[in-house]
Amino acid sequence: MPSEITLSAATRQNLLSLQDTASLLATTQARLSTQKKVNSALDNPVNYFAAQSMTARSSDLMSLLDGISNGIQTVQAANQGITRIQGLVDSAKSAAQQALAVQNTAAGSTATGAVVAAANGKSLLGTGTGAAADGTHDYSGTNAASSFTLTDNFGNTASITLDRAHLGTNVRDITKVTSTEILTQINQQLSQAGGFATASLTNDGRLTFTSAVTGVDAKLTVGGGGAANTVDVGFGVGTVTAVSASGIDATDGSAKANATGAAITALGIASNFDLTSGDASITLQLGNGLSKTINLNKVADASLGSATLKAQDIANAINKQLNADTGISGKVIATYDNTAGTIALRTTAAGGDQKITVTSAAASTKDIGFGTGGDVTKARIGAGAGATSANGTNQRAVLAQQFNDLLTQISMAAQDARFQGVNLLYRSGSDPRENTLHLTFNEKDTSFLDIKGVKFDAAGLGITQITGNFATNDEVKTALSQLTNAASTLRTQASTFGSNMTVVQNRQALTKSIVNILDVGASNLTIADLNEETANQKALELRNSLAISALSLASQAQQGILQLLR
Repeated sequence: MPSEITLSAATRQNLLSLQDTASLLATTQARLSTQKKVNSALDNPVNYFAAQSMTARSSDLMSLLDGISNGIQTVQAANQGITRIQGLVDSAKSAAQQALAVQNTAAGSTATGAVVAAANGKSLLGTGTGAAADGTHDYSGTNAASSFTLTDNFGNTASITLDRAHLGTNVRDITKVTSTEILTQINQQLSQAGGFATASLTNDGRLTFTSAVTGVDAKLTVGGGGAANTVDVGFGVGTVTAVSASGIDATDGSAKANATGAAITALGIASNFDLTSGDASITLQLGNGLSKTINLNKVADASLGSATLKAQDIANAINKQLNADTGISGKVIATYDNTAGTIALRTTAAGGDQKITVTSAAASTKDIGFGTGGDVTKARIGAGAGATSANGTNQRAVLAQQFNDLLTQISMAAQDARFQGVNLLYRSGSDPRENTLHLTFNEKDTSFLDIKGVKFDAAGLGITQITGNFATNDEVKTALSQLTNAASTLRTQASTFGSNMTVVQNRQALTKSIVNILDVGASNLTIADLNEETANQKALELRNSLAISALSLASQAQQGILQLLR
């Protein structure tokens, strides 16, 4: 076997120095090329993994910034949509106001309600009643009271009682009850009775009642009273002599919807219509709404259990049931003609939007002019008419069409205000989750903002299409009221979106700042000092050169021996 090569100690020492220098030089060159002093966990485990964690979180937050940016654009799209919808609402309001102006410049007068006032001189201010000189009334006595009843043409009744029990908790001095305090108490009791009329005072202090319904169908009667009626508020004391008044129909050519049944001899002068057995029920539909069944038999109304009924009896039974239905009460009234033996139903409101349909009910076996069950030949449909003098040039119909076209544009604008498939102004259903925008602000989704969308098409804003060509002022005023409410809703939502935008923009700025902080922190833990590493490289290159020279010197002794051998 060949013997091992033997190197001198100096040579070996120089070789080791060269190896160390080469290793350090490689490390320094790596740092210079990557500009990092920590390139792996072997360099510095603590700094390496801390920097890795910071870099990972920075990357997660950077990915969230795209979603936040899209969220800002979505809110901006919704805000622009609201601005455009507001402009369309203003245009629709202008059309409605023009329609109202057309009515105001036309000839004729609108319908008025029934107005019942206390007799001349019967003033709550003192003249003609038992009021004190300052116009107050004394209700402190045990028996001091004002009582009377107010009824209308639809069966509504309110019993008004003014005494110590009713006034005591609401007046400052029960011995000096003012006209204003009396008026407040009366209106409270009328409101509790359904609000079919309101009370007010004339300029000379007389108590006045006005019906909620207008036209000749509106009628109010003040009566009642009795021994307990001891304080006069304008209608006397004791038993009140009935005072009545009816409303006035419009004189602008508008008409109510009327459906009159065929003449039935037994309901006429003969008065021998028999409902001791059988059924004369009818169904009634107002406009395009739900149908209501009027049950006309002795089970539903004991007063009909007679063999000698006349048209008036049937009409009274119908009105009783109409009045009991809050949805139709005051809107439809039954009238009669005992001579002809006919019964009619008509709307109390006039205008082209009014419609009434009367048919026999399925269980009907007795005919009151509208047939029996299954007989559609005697069904009656009545339609109202708009104001002819106000609508003679059809200007309102044109404006109504413009109004409806604008509502269509409102719905389209709401549907188009979307960004990246998200629309904060429109949804097909009623669930807000359908168009709620969820924005995440941190990598764990523990910090977020849910921006709830709305339904801002015409229906969602509560604006309905015009079906009566603006034929009546009531239809125009209803549209204007809806537009005013819609404008308020739009302003409120715009403010909400503005607040949401501020939150999202602030969180976007915060996320960008945190990403920068994490990147700087990670860099600080791993970045190399290029000046230091360059100096190290120069020093190591010099050391390497010196080590090579030293190795050359260490081998000179062996070279001398070689010369001797030659």
